[in-house]
Amino acid sequence: MKRRDFLKTTAGGVLAAGLGFPRVNLLADEAPQAAPALRWYKGNFHCHSQWSDGHDLPEVVVSEYKKHGYDFFSLTDHNILHNDDLRFTGFAMNFTPKDMKPFEGETSFWKRMAAGPGWPNLIQENVDKAKEMFGEDSVRIKETDEGTYVRMKTEKELREQFAEPGKFLLIPGFEMTAQWVHVNLINVNKDFFLEDPSIENLVSASFDKALEFYADNKEPYLFTLNHPLWQYYNIQPSYMFARPGIRFLELTNNDTQWQYYPEAWDPEQLWDIVNAHRAKNGQPALLATGTDDSHGVFRKDYLAYHGWTKVRAASLDVNSILGALQQGQSYVSTGCDFADISFDGKTLAVKLDPQTEGDYRIEFIGAKKDYDETVKYIDVPGEGGRPARKLECWSKEIGKVLESVDGLEASYTLKPDDLFVRAKAYRIGAGYAYHGEAAKQHTLVTADCAWSQPYRDGDKF
Repeated sequence: MKRRDFLKTTAGGVLAAGLGFPRVNLLADEAPQAAPALRWYKGNFHCHSQWSDGHDLPEVVVSEYKKHGYDFFSLTDHNILHNDDLRFTGFAMNFTPKDMKPFEGETSFWKRMAAGPGWPNLIQENVDKAKEMFGEDSVRIKETDEGTYVRMKTEKELREQFAEPGKFLLIPGFEMTAQWVHVNLINVNKDFFLEDPSIENLVSASFDKALEFYADNKEPYLFTLNHPLWQYYNIQPSYMFARPGIRFLELTNNDTQWQYYPEAWDPEQLWDIVNAHRAKNGQPALLATGTDDSHGVFRKDYLAYHGWTKVRAASLDVNSILGALQQGQSYVSTGCDFADISFDGKTLAVKLDPQTEGDYRIEFIGAKKDYDETVKYIDVPGEGGRPARKLECWSKEIGKVLESVDGLEASYTLKPDDLFVRAKAYRIGAGYAYHGEAAKQHTLVTADCAWSQPYRDGDKF
């Protein structure tokens, strides 16, 4: 695909995530003088506010991510877009007043304040924080016979307040949250909700619904499968074998801990298992995003700013960011950055830009063409309201370290029997980013780490 044709498809909205376009070098057929300068942009595609079960008002959340150096950001509340429709119900919430007269002519979501903390309560300290940051009149409040109602700012209002061309991009989105399957839809203007007792069916149905629902989108959108280990092992590798159109998996997330069985997969190996299968069968690569899924920017146990996606694009606009992401021009980080990533069709070369002083290791990870495809299963009983699981256990040779180098630069050339290679860089001895004290024994979120996308023979970047 020539770059000019790529831009046409992007503008036409057919670059919806999951359609399975091959990854290409966007600049391959352009004269050097015509190529725009590319740079890395930092962003987060998964975060919550008081529109659903987040701790902070939406303007507080967006403001803090902007202050922390994010270039693009999506506020993705559960099963709801931040639009102008007047409403009082939301994710696990119903605050519909008996007397609607005080709200005649009003817009947006109004949430009734609670007397004290609890999920997903709005309490006085949340309102006070917004007033402290933006002024007493910044929060609209109505006192009624049924309680105090607070109006949530819409996506349009948040964009008007915080977006800056070339400096900060706010992209609309929501998290479609069924009981066991969560997916994010980014850069969409309407939401949907699905239910199905079968997790595998729901994965496919969610993807199919997005294809149908956003077929007329004028801009690209992003579909991601979220936190596959939450609450435990919801997304089995085989669920994605039959759906090669699903192109994005959330690799880092604060809530990927929970119950963990070492003999089964962790999110990194899940990623590798699917990519081994897809490479062997000539299907599009499964790419990764990094998020923090924060529910509170001022609460230490929610770990805001502990996972993000870096995208290499020509400009900070939604077509460039999502287009570059779809083409694999990105990586995932929890604190370690790549200064450069290149792949010439055979050799993957990376250079680190460490954010913390220390010793770093670069691992090249992949799978061989003759990997053992035998699958074993673990029967895990249901507990804590969670249904029983049959966990897939694959060979640990899938996702093995092919080569390891200590230092800030390294390269790896694909061998004839390699299916793919990806780079993982981390600060030696960094440990983990914990989601609260209770999760320490099961956490899988590695601190000061970065993951490249997987590369196959013939890709060029």
